Amino acid sequence: MAWSYDATDLGTGTASGRLNSVRLLVGDTDTTDQQVQNEEITFALSQTSDNIYQAGAWTARTIAAQYSRRVTQNLSGALSANYSDLANQYTQLALDLELNGKKAGASVGVVAGGISIATVDNVRQNTDRVPPSFRRDRFKNPPSYSGDDYDYS
Repeated sequence: MAWSYDATDLGTGTASGRLNSVRLLVGDTDTTDQQVQNEEITFALSQTSDNIYQAGAWTARTIAAQYSRRVTQNLSGALSANYSDLANQYTQLALDLELNGKKAGASVGVVAGGISIATVDNVRQNTDRVPPSFRRDRFKNPPSYSGDDYDYS
């Protein structure tokens, strides 16, 4: 298993850039306090279609699960470790990253807009095209046509 982080290689264009970006988002950039391995982040990226925010949320939940397994320890009142706080913080981080991913719209996969009137007219004039099963205002009341002259094209 490997662990690496390169602050000069951040982005979404390359696999290493995505890995470093996810590591930055979850705060796992300290070589002396490694939380997850490269292979785990790579797996998270593959599960989320290379969306760094969703992979970051997935990774944060993984880290939260690791801390959830540990019990709170208190040694004679002098030293204590409250792992449930860490688990809660990583869970909140996961929620924040998911929200950021939705705001950024990364890898949504659907783009709307940019359809020109000329493109619509060309599609409607294509005589080899299957006619649509419905049209806008087809059942408008009162109808916008008189008699049987409704344009089905």
